[in-house]
Amino acid sequence: MIRDATEADHDAIVVMYRQFMAFTPYADVLTATDEEISATIRHFIAHAKVFVADTDCTISGLLVAVLSPAWYAPRHTIATELAWWVAPEHRKGTAAIRLIQAFEQWAKDSGASMISMTNLQINDGGSVEKMLRRMGYAMTEQAHTKGLI
Repeated sequence: MIRDATEADHDAIVVMYRQFMAFTPYADVLTATDEEISATIRHFIAHAKVFVADTDCTISGLLVAVLSPAWYAPRHTIATELAWWVAPEHRKGTAAIRLIQAFEQWAKDSGASMISMTNLQINDGGSVEKMLRRMGYAMTEQAHTKGLI
């Protein structure tokens, strides 16, 4: 089941945050205290859209999104995914797709003109990119990062 996150999901989201950071190269550059992580999660639950995949009363994935005007076409709204994670033990199921479908419906219901999704370029990002392409997404940009601290 996909549903909106609540404060009761906070601890499970912290666990997913830690899994995500361990999986990515971001941990080499960016760190956060437990207090910062908790405050950010609470902020997103209150002020953004946080979907969770609830599998047998266990939070197996999440997708965090916001709405904003397109800077290059301000009368249009873009729904942007900020975080998307499915716990490794649940990746063979449908949680990832169901999270995206819930995000898409929310974006449509919110009047968004476009959706922006990202995928990590770890192990070439191939399987996620293929899944997104099958769902109708096209590659439009690539992000490049550089640590400054």
